[in-house]
Formats: sequence, structure tokens, C-alpha cells
Amino acid sequence: MSRAAAIAAALAVLTCLAPVSGAAAPPKLAAGSSVLVDGETGTVLFEQNARARRPMASTTKMMTALLAVERCGPDEIVTASARAAEVHNSGSSLGLAAGERMRMEDLLSALLLKSANDVAIAIGEHVGGSLAGFIGMMNARAGELGAENTHFTNPHGLYDADHYSTAYDLALIAREALRHPRLRVLVAAKTASIARPDTLGVQDLINHNKLLWRAPFVDGVKTGYVRQSGHCLVASGTKEGWQLIAVVLDSPDMYGEALALLEYGFGEFQRRVYAEAGAAVGRAEVRRGRRNSVPALCPDSIAGITGPGRPGEGRLEVSLSVLEAPIEAGAPAGEARLVVGGKVVSSHLLKAGERVPRSLWWVIGSGLVRGILVLAMLALVIRISAKAIKVYRRSRSGLSPQGRRSGARGTGAR
Repeated sequence: MSRAAAIAAALAVLTCLAPVSGAAAPPKLAAGSSVLVDGETGTVLFEQNARARRPMASTTKMMTALLAVERCGPDEIVTASARAAEVHNSGSSLGLAAGERMRMEDLLSALLLKSANDVAIAIGEHVGGSLAGFIGMMNARAGELGAENTHFTNPHGLYDADHYSTAYDLALIAREALRHPRLRVLVAAKTASIARPDTLGVQDLINHNKLLWRAPFVDGVKTGYVRQSGHCLVASGTKEGWQLIAVVLDSPDMYGEALALLEYGFGEFQRRVYAEAGAAVGRAEVRRGRRNSVPALCPDSIAGITGPGRPGEGRLEVSLSVLEAPIEAGAPAGEARLVVGGKVVSSHLLKAGERVPRSLWWVIGSGLVRGILVLAMLALVIRISAKAIKVYRRSRSGLSPQGRRSGARGTGAR
């Protein structure tokens, strides 16, 4: 064996014997801000300057879409104003004409796939009654979601010094938006066709989010770019029912960095389901019912995340209520708490899985008791009434019992 071959063989052996690290290092990102969160619980799996305020460009439109689906049906008709039509030359637009009428769902496709700024204005004015009213709604909703470092001044994301968010806040907004099936379908679509009956008939759209073509598990969410913000992307991916959300702001490679975050999450973390949505985690006691217990159901799944930097396995603590029949299905039946590392990380209200009417014997028994009480009351009323009638008749005769005795003594004296 030559010297070079011997060295190579030795290196191969050493490589095989070398200890293998149990976890890969987090990806090194050049983005100004980034975060990776669990889509279900919001657990942060990775963050880098995630709470720093930055311009977020068209990722703004996630909030615009969220408010639209929360307040409007898909077939609601929106009429574009002159103000919306004026945005035609401000970045991406659909080219709405003043007075043009379109279905809300078609406008949402244009908003989320084509990132149309004129559509954002039309939706905002329709939902909020005015642009100012809608911006107020955006900021109020951000506060409700806990997006404390977010402030909106418009519905589209064109640059304004007072219009900003953070990677973490955008993940919060994306989580809420993805709870709506309408939005989940739209942001996962690579293409769409929308109807424009007043102008162009049917128009085809291609999603600006090219990450949808890069990996089969990617299913959203929204791109953004203005010069001041750099390239921004809120990305989501789902594997075996587990969804992760990655956000990169001011990234020189937003698709590569977002994909690296998602792959890191799926590769290094694990999701353990402690209770599936709709599963019974115990039976709550029922008193005076036709059944003596009822299944206590979890309305939502209860899951925990393990992996690098995360505490170990958790445990599910269940507290069941003692219920009094009759009970309707869906009535509160207790609480389930996920405890990890000695801390309660989530709490879930349990609901009764069945309707439980009152026990037949209880109904009969309580009916008999009520009947006896009614009869007793009736007997008392009859007795009192009879006595009253007797007194009344005596009074009608003109003499009370005392008067008759006095009258008899007087007659004998005469």
C-alpha cells in the first residue's frame, strides 16, 4: 500500500470512530432579523434580532388579509375607489379602475399572490369604512395578538418611517392568519385565476413567493420588498401535520435563509402530541344524570416541542369538574395543562363530549316531592279557606259566638 493510500485509510477509520454530535448547529444567517416558531403553540425555536423594529414592506398584507377574512365573506363585492386606482404606479398592482367591482376572494388572491397595492387600499376602505378607520383596526388587532412592536400606517407596506414590525411580531400575525382555512389555501397556491367582469374577464396570477417551488413542504406565506426594508419573507412549511413559520427580514438570500430555518426546525426538533384535537383525556363525574360520567374532550390538540435548547418531555395534568345534570355537549368539563420543566406552558379548557339529561329516577323522585308539596300546600289552603268560610257565615248571621252567649244571659235577666 502506498503512503498516500495508507494515510487516506487511517483518516477514514478516524472519521468513523470520531464522535458524532447529536444536534446540528443552527444556520448562520445574514438577515438583519429572523425567527423560527412552532405554528401551533408559537414556541420560539430560533431567533436572531427577532424583536428589532424594521420596515416590513408587503408582509404588511398578512394583516390586511386577516382583517378581511374576519369581517367579510368570500362573495362580498368590493368597489374600488379613485384613491385605490391612484396606487396603480406604486410598485406591484392589479391595475384597478375607479368603480371596478370584484369579489373579496378574488381581491385576496391578488393581494397575497401578486402583492397588489391598489387592492390593499380597496380592501382597507371596504372593511374599515375609510382608510384611516382600517389602519386603526390593523393596529388594534396587532395589539390583541401581542404584536407589541408593530405599528401600521397603511395596508400595503409602502415605506413610511412610522410603519414597522419585527420578525417575531410578523410570526404572530402569520400564525393567526393561518388559522383561517381561506387564507391557508390562498398563500399555498402557486397560481390562481380571478374574475374581473368589469374590465378584463379572467386574469391569471403567479405567486411572488418562489419558495413554494423550492420545497414540497412549503405552504406560504408572504414576500415583501422596498428599498428601505430589503428582502423580507414570512415562510411556512408543514410536515406530517406539523407547521413551522420562519421569518427573515432584510435578507440577501430570503429564500435560501428561510428554507434553511425550516429545514433546521424539522430536522432538529420534534413535536410530541399529548392529546389530539377532539380526543378524550378523561371522564368528568356527573351527578343526578342518566350517566354517571361524560368524556372530557380537548377542542384543540395539545403538543410540545423538544430539541436543542428546549426542556425535556412534558406531562399533561388534567383537572376534571364535577358536573350537575342536565349537561349539554360542549359544556365546560375541566382543564388540561401541559407542564414542561416544572412550568405550565399551555392551558386548555376541556368540554363535555355528550349531552346528559337528568336521571329518570331523579326526575320521578323530584316530581313526587313537588307533588307532595303541592298537595300539602293545597290541603293547607283548603283548611284555611274552610275556616275562613265558617267565620264568614257566622258573621253573616249577625252574632259572633261571644255575642250569642251575651244575648242569652240578657234574656234570662228580663
